[in-house]
Amino acid sequence: MMGNGVASIGECMLELSGQTGPNWRMGFAGDTFNTLWALHALSADLPATYVSAFGDDPFSQGQIAFFAENGIGIGSSPVIPGARPGLYAITLTGAERSFTYWRGDAAARQLASDPAALSKSMQNQSLVYFSGITLAILDDASRKTLLAAVGKARAAGSTIAFDPNYRPRLWRG
Repeated sequence: MMGNGVASIGECMLELSGQTGPNWRMGFAGDTFNTLWALHALSADLPATYVSAFGDDPFSQGQIAFFAENGIGIGSSPVIPGARPGLYAITLTGAERSFTYWRGDAAARQLASDPAALSKSMQNQSLVYFSGITLAILDDASRKTLLAAVGKARAAGSTIAFDPNYRPRLWRG
């Protein structure tokens, strides 16, 4: 059965950018979120779901509200008490951008903590997208859970898209 929406799985972080003196601009970004944002902009009538895990802090609540205001749902993604989103800052040296990350205990690392909810978020999707970063932020057991859920979506007729987006520093030894 072919679905009617697009689901993107991963980590959307708080992004600090545009620093001038002590002033920073905060937004929401990450490889899989940016891709979903673009797909949704191209076809706003296509239901869009961002599959992750979220905290219960004000930043996570703001992130979920921002998604909703822009027509993006979170499906059955868990909201984890005490968790919070990852964060990164972009700094410039001339025209060269540098990124500094704080994401070690980000809620998104628990996106596969509820296998049934994860699978439910992928139901009835024409496209399920994830990346190498999605895999890299998970521990081995969670990675297997995610891949099983993606396999289930594929067996149900979803097209699966994978962007390797390899970041060696994210992979645990």
